[in-house]
Amino acid sequence: MNSKYKGHQLAGYLLFAIFFTTLFRPFLAIADFESYTYRLSQSTANHTFWTTLPAEKVFKDTAVPSLTGSEVKVYAAGNEFEPFQIVINPKASGTVAVSVGDFGGGITTEIFQVKYVNISTPTDYLSKTGQNPDPLWPIANGDTVSVVAGQNTAFWFSVHVPINTSPGDYISSVQLGSTSIPVRLHVFNFSLPETLNVKSQMNVDHQAILSKYGVQGTKADYWSYVDKIKQFMVDHRMTPKGVLWSGGLTSTGGAPYIDYDCAAGTWTDGDGIWGFEEPASRYLDGTGFMGTTFSTPFNAGVGFPSFMAATFQDNDASLDPRPNTFCGTIRSASDWYSGNNPNSVFNKKWFSYMTSMQDYLQGLGYLDEAYYYIANEPQDQADYDAVAWYSQELKKAAPQLKLMVSEEPKPEIYNHPSFTDSKIDIWLAHLGLQFDPEMSFDRMLHHDEETWIYFLHGTRLPRFNPITIDRSGADAKLMGWFLWKYRLRGFAYYAFNGWETNPWTQPLNSGQNGNLFLMYPPSVTNDNISYGANNHRFVPSIRLELMRDGLEDYEYFYRLNNSSLPQADQVNPADSQVDKIIGAAVAYNRDSGFMYNLRRLIGMKLGGESNSIEDLAPLSVHPRSDGTPGNYYINFQDPQGQPTGNIVYNGHTYMKIGDGLYDASQGYGWMKAAEVPDSDFYPFWDQWIDPEPKTLLGSSVIDNWGREDVFEFDLPNGTYNVTACAGSRSSTRYQNIVIEGVVFMDDEVTNNSWITRTKKVEVKDKKLTLVMGKYEQIGYINYLDIEATYADSDVNCDGATDLKDVINLLDISAGGTPDISQCPERNGDLDGNGRLGVEDSIELLQLLKE
Repeated sequence: MNSKYKGHQLAGYLLFAIFFTTLFRPFLAIADFESYTYRLSQSTANHTFWTTLPAEKVFKDTAVPSLTGSEVKVYAAGNEFEPFQIVINPKASGTVAVSVGDFGGGITTEIFQVKYVNISTPTDYLSKTGQNPDPLWPIANGDTVSVVAGQNTAFWFSVHVPINTSPGDYISSVQLGSTSIPVRLHVFNFSLPETLNVKSQMNVDHQAILSKYGVQGTKADYWSYVDKIKQFMVDHRMTPKGVLWSGGLTSTGGAPYIDYDCAAGTWTDGDGIWGFEEPASRYLDGTGFMGTTFSTPFNAGVGFPSFMAATFQDNDASLDPRPNTFCGTIRSASDWYSGNNPNSVFNKKWFSYMTSMQDYLQGLGYLDEAYYYIANEPQDQADYDAVAWYSQELKKAAPQLKLMVSEEPKPEIYNHPSFTDSKIDIWLAHLGLQFDPEMSFDRMLHHDEETWIYFLHGTRLPRFNPITIDRSGADAKLMGWFLWKYRLRGFAYYAFNGWETNPWTQPLNSGQNGNLFLMYPPSVTNDNISYGANNHRFVPSIRLELMRDGLEDYEYFYRLNNSSLPQADQVNPADSQVDKIIGAAVAYNRDSGFMYNLRRLIGMKLGGESNSIEDLAPLSVHPRSDGTPGNYYINFQDPQGQPTGNIVYNGHTYMKIGDGLYDASQGYGWMKAAEVPDSDFYPFWDQWIDPEPKTLLGSSVIDNWGREDVFEFDLPNGTYNVTACAGSRSSTRYQNIVIEGVVFMDDEVTNNSWITRTKKVEVKDKKLTLVMGKYEQIGYINYLDIEATYADSDVNCDGATDLKDVINLLDISAGGTPDISQCPERNGDLDGNGRLGVEDSIELLQLLKE
């Protein structure tokens, strides 16, 4: 672009550049970052009203925000549920009536009061004991609610925008007592797909719901509730494990639920609404009426994307998962993997049955949705042998029937030395200590296998866990972002409504608050209610609603990717946004304001309200993040320990960091693995270090437990050259360091030695994030040098290439002297002609355009 711009062409570009920069100069310093948490101007002397994001949990004593606003802002696409919160903090105790007006356009709104459960034993070190918000108690429009002086009472409003709703602003109001609070709902000019692009397996106890809600018999009330449960799940973009309950294809151990002719190898379904074909027509196709039971299609004609066609009968993966008898034959030990005899009488009948199952499902058009869940959590060689043998023989009999195992991709199974044709289609991996996204990428890319994830009480910090009550609300919303980042096709949870103990009073199970339930029974005493006593409303948790919020975010990414699922080997348009939130498998940005702003900007782009998505940064947590990138030097030793005084090396003064948890007031700290005892995660100073620099090498933070830990350091966005050092005077250690997704050390060995490595990283969320350690390997980090580097196009060296750089170049061209003193060298000579001028401005404008 250099020499060809002559005469009037150059003049035209110059005029354009001057006009462009003049027009936008007033806005260059203003990021498109909306605030959603503020005191409402409708507050009175007797009642303070305020609002905040759904992912911000409102405790009874949460401080009223100082920022003020006059209306609640909500953004949604068509076919989306979007919540908002309004909080009242009264001067005196009393009651208040709450109602919401009609937005019009077919938009509907449900009202819930935020209720609390008492957390007496915290799940982890980020937990808050006492009354924690989680249950969402349904209330009717106009209901009166008690409020307590000086305490917050929060109301949760769930807005549903129908598909293909006309775009624009819809204005309504929430009435709290005599006060009317305006709500502005902005509907984007697009709709979320009706099909669920994330698959799931949620273990819903249908019968528990029916019993708690006073449903008796199996007539109209029964079926209306069965349908209601299914709709509740699909509305939350989730799939129940028993999609066709109370019908189905198979029962315990995969035995046929409907009629199977062993001699002919054929299936017959004469069970109507209690069988397979009629429930499948309704809940997989979305169109069936199950005889005259229903008068309208299910979910406007769209069913669930997947279903479990068969499953195991024993949780021990080494045991035979099949029924004890089949087609008149008794199963024996020699029929299982150790006998390796697929041609035994039992096995020939069973595998012929698998072939006919595949053919039957294919004939009905349900084979793509079906999977056979063959084993749960294989853990030793016997388990791996059994799974490998069984999957191999199943694939010979029914090669197109998808097989699922609840395990991360394991070479002990897919590369089994004896059962070389083993094949798993769906790996259901625990988001725990051994989850490896790279392995999942490889299986997807080269073997046409997909990975789902599931959560348990063992999903501990620093990992997010959406089922934990006493975590941030962002943990649940992270779901969709995480699934997109790692190309995960689904998720599972084993106890959607486990109400054997009362979750209202006993939220703790297996050391985790919230384990076993994502919705609450309709009675705080866990007793059955009279049929219709609560107007047939379910009681969701905040966690469940925010999981839906994150799954809807996934559909935004899907639309941004030209309505395509993300692929393991392809970068797509949504990735740059998701990467701002998910930095690593254990490191995330939990700033809910940032997440909602990103989603809003994506929505504006998808709806045609903007031509691009602004490169938005989160608000600063620590003042160090404001301004321009600089140089930072960190030594990992106890700030109060030896050696005392400043540590200076090579002219740089090092900050003493230690092993403290992240502290916003300091702008740095750790999110260590929750299960690691404090005594096994510690700073250390070793005075007997011989190599130089002794003070840097001798200081370290050590995880003696062998886990992954996350260190965060607040600083301005930009590109940095980072030097990391890890090692010790100990014998063999395996060093693992990843910074901003860049691998510095991957199981590299030190033996009374240290590794020092320098690489370039880019910070996008105002935090440099380091992940240290690996499962069952002692982790070390000694020191970090973080030094800013600047692109040639970053004329003013503020860490970004933007219109401010164009202005600087134009000022220089006009003979001005803008302040670029912070640059280590003069940037901006983009055309390489040895000077800064208009040509560079044109080059930079073109770069920004691209």
